[in-house]
Amino acid sequence: MTGFCRRDWDRILYKKTVERTILLEMEDRAAIARRAAKDEVVTNRLFYQEQFKELLYTRKFIEENMNAAIDEKQFKMYLQPKYSISQNKIVGAEALVRWIHPQRGMVFPNEFIQIFEENGFIRMVDYYIWEEACHFIRRCEDLGITDCPVSVNLSRQHLKDTDFMRVLVTLIGENKIDKSLLELEITETASGEKISKVAEQLKRDGFTLLMDDFGSGYSSLNVLLETPFDVLKLDKKFMDNMMASEKGKLILEYVVSMANKLELGLLAEGVETREQAELLSKIGCDSAQGYYYAKPMPQEEFFEMLLKERGKSADLA
Repeated sequence: MTGFCRRDWDRILYKKTVERTILLEMEDRAAIARRAAKDEVVTNRLFYQEQFKELLYTRKFIEENMNAAIDEKQFKMYLQPKYSISQNKIVGAEALVRWIHPQRGMVFPNEFIQIFEENGFIRMVDYYIWEEACHFIRRCEDLGITDCPVSVNLSRQHLKDTDFMRVLVTLIGENKIDKSLLELEITETASGEKISKVAEQLKRDGFTLLMDDFGSGYSSLNVLLETPFDVLKLDKKFMDNMMASEKGKLILEYVVSMANKLELGLLAEGVETREQAELLSKIGCDSAQGYYYAKPMPQEEFFEMLLKERGKSADLA
């Protein structure tokens, strides 16, 4: 028998090292694909793609920097106006979050919102935006502007308990604002049973409730039946699909008619063209939000726009 020389052992060790490296890399890729597959609701199956690695790096950056972002006020409240189509007048605004990192710059919501919802940090971000919205409403009320409610998002995480209600009541009390001026948006795709219980309590407490993304899922009518919403926000994709054909426009008209008969407010999201605005007005939907009117903007920019429209002097602010 011929014994192994050192070169043979080195070759074997090298081969095992390569095999182990490949195995670990395959495990990493499988883990990344498994995480991405959670969003693949049809098959719950997904193959690894190289861009998943970039998503993993992004997630790591977000989770390592999110606490500092709160402490250093890197999150900013942007406001997107809501308009009356017939009056071409601002009738409210939606509060949105933007993350402006000192080195990376703008980190967009589609990069961090889902991660925050998964790890629970969305609660902290929501509380921060709610506080900013209350400050803004107080500022408007001090100038006599009491006809521009601001809606804030109520994330799925809040539906798990009622702690957020205490936060809302505290913020409203501290800022001494009219409760009707802070509206709450709940997404249509959240759990129906939990929505109903939370919504009923919020209604008893006097809050105005908006169903966000109406038409984006399959449970819209069931949720509508069980939950005391005040306003329906027509989802942008739903709007686009309905306006693509005559049949779709007819369905949209019936949805508007249904909302009116139920005495529900109606707001169309994602309005981007004059044609869309005119059609909505024609079928009885007078409130709209979208790029045709204005993009989301820093709150100071919106404040100046509102002052100008209401005929208020910027010096008073």
